[in-house]
Order: sequence, then structure tokens, then C-alpha cells
Amino acid sequence: MSKNQPISNEMEMVLQQGNTLMPDLHIRPTDLANPTEAFLTKVYVQYLRCFGLRADPPFNVDNEGTDTSREKRVFLVKLCRQVERIMQITFPNKTYTYLDIIRPAPKKTIKTLDFLFNYLAYYKLFKRSVLVPVEESIRTREALIAEITSKRCQLENRKEKAATVKVDIENCQLAIDELREELPKAQAQLAKHNKTCNEQKSALDTLETQHTELTSQIKHWEQLVVEDDQVLNIKKQIESMSRNIENCKEELAVQEQLFNDHRSKIEANLNMVIEVEKALEVLPASLLDDYKENLKQQELMEKQLPALEAQNQKLLNEIDVNKTELQQSAEQLQTRKEKYDEECQKFQQQIDVHKTALEEQKRAEEKRSKNLEMLQRQVEEQEAMGKVIEEMLVALGKN
Repeated sequence: MSKNQPISNEMEMVLQQGNTLMPDLHIRPTDLANPTEAFLTKVYVQYLRCFGLRADPPFNVDNEGTDTSREKRVFLVKLCRQVERIMQITFPNKTYTYLDIIRPAPKKTIKTLDFLFNYLAYYKLFKRSVLVPVEESIRTREALIAEITSKRCQLENRKEKAATVKVDIENCQLAIDELREELPKAQAQLAKHNKTCNEQKSALDTLETQHTELTSQIKHWEQLVVEDDQVLNIKKQIESMSRNIENCKEELAVQEQLFNDHRSKIEANLNMVIEVEKALEVLPASLLDDYKENLKQQELMEKQLPALEAQNQKLLNEIDVNKTELQQSAEQLQTRKEKYDEECQKFQQQIDVHKTALEEQKRAEEKRSKNLEMLQRQVEEQEAMGKVIEEMLVALGKN
């Protein structure tokens, strides 16, 4: 009774740990009191999966007595080795053989499962205490990398905008310079048009006054005398003068329209100059200095342009001479190339012959390698079976 009491306590602890760590198995007391090969296979497969190891049995685990295939025996041997390696992490002298899984003893099974479940609980605790801070650090790092990438994109966008603003400033400065150059001409044209318009207005006023006077005189003469040739001539003159007045009015309207158009253009240019000058006041002085420096460099390059053109012409002449020499060299090269192609064709034919022989040797070598691998697999299988048989003989000898 004293010996059974610790085993029952140990069994209860194994049951509690197993159902807590691997609830899908539903371990019962009878499974530990009378362990079977199928039960231990399920436990060990599920146990190794907790460590991320793939251990899918190539047979039906529930068919314990009917399946005696070689694949089953090899799988169980490998499964026992995995369990043994985990146990030897803490206890290097512990063993777990093929016989312990096909003919399990309750006492050794309980002790083995107790150790394995304790190690799995320690592994999960260690995983939570170590990997969680690491994952948080990784998430923090990824968030920082994303933020840095976003900041870099913003910085690139700002650089592009700054470059665009600089180009706009240069274009505005060029437009200002052009408008300033055109402004005196436009003002002179405006003054000329104003003078012409005033002259035409005064002439029109004079003609209108004469027309009014003549009209009043005609009306007075029509009341006094009967029409004759002189009166008809005067009427013709008056009609001619009326047509001239209408033509002058039309020309004056056209001149006024042109005058208004020029005035609106000049006002728009003046407003643009004012806006650009305001923009220049807001812009940083460094950009203006850069622009002035670029203008100086442009003037310097314009001064150096004639010398560069002369040098370029000299280089062009040299290039023509070199082209002639190059053409001659190309003809010689073509001749040599034709000879070389003939020799290469001969060598290629020889290479094809050697390549064919080499491929045949390669195929023969691959065939020998496959045969060697097949023999090696058969040797490994025989060694595994030999070890299993030795373990069974040793266990039978002990019994």
C-alpha cells in the first residue's frame, strides 16, 4: 500500500498536467493504469507538435494489433528516439526504447509522461516570458520603420515641392524681367494711342460742329428758297461730310477698343509685377542669391561660348579624321572576323562532339548515383531494423 500511494499521486499529477497542457487528448486514469501503444503514440505525436515538430504517423493509430507494416515500425523507432532526446536534456542517462512503446509498463510510462509534461510546461512558461517582450520589440521596431518611411516620403515630397517652387521663382523672375522690358514700350504705345485718340476726338468734335452748323443753314435755306443746283451740291457735300463723320466715329470706336485692350494688358502686367514683387519679398533671400548666382554663371558661360564652339569645331574635324581611320580599321576587322568565324565554326563542331560524349557520361553518372542512393537507403533501413531487433533481444534477455 505504501508503494501504490506515490504512484497514484504521481498519476493524478500527470492526469492534471496532461489535460491542462493538451486538452484534446482527454487522458483518463485507465490510460495511465493500462497504457497502450495507440495511446502513447497519440500522446507523443501531439507532444512533438507543441514544439512545432511534424510527426504525422503513416498508419491508423487505432489499429494497434492489425498493422505490422515496416513503415509503422520505422515511425515508432524514430518517435522513441525523439522522446529519448528530450528526456536526455535533463537526464543524459535516461533511455526510451522501441519496446517501451509497444509493451509499455505503467510505472515507466507515468514517470516518462511526468517528465515530458513538466518540460512542456517549463517551455511554454519560458516562451511567454521571453518571446512576448521580443515580439513587442519587433512590433515597436516595425512601427518605427513605418514611421521613418513615412517621414522620408514626406521629406522627399517637400524636396520636390521646394524644387518646383524654385523653378516657379525662376520662371516668375524671367517673366518679371520680360514685363519690365516690355513696360516702357507699352507705355510709349499707350501714350501714342492716347495722342491719336485725342486728335481724332478733337477732329470729330470739329466735324460735328460743322455738321450742326450746315444742318441749321440748310434748314434755314430750305425755308427761304426753292431747291436749285447749288442747294443740291450743298446737300451732296453735307451727305459726304456725314459719311466721313460716321467713318471717323467707327475708326474712333476701333481706336478706343484698341486703347482699352492695351490699357487692360498694361494693368494686368503691372498687377503681375506687383504680385511677383510681393512674392519675392516673402521668399527667402538664399533662393534669390542662388538665382542671381545662376544668372552670373549663365553670363560667364555665354562669354565662354565662342571659344567652346571653336574648340568643338576642332574636335569635329579630328572626329572626321578618326572616322576615316575607323572605317579602314573596320574593314580590316571584318576580314579578320570572317577568318575567325570559320575557325570558330570548326572549333564549335569539335565542342559539339565532346559535349555529346560528356552528356552521355553525365547520364551514366546520374544512373550510378541513383543506384548508389537506393543501396544506401536499403542499408539504412537494414541498420534500423537491426537496431530494433537488438533492442528487442536485449529486452528479452533482461526478462
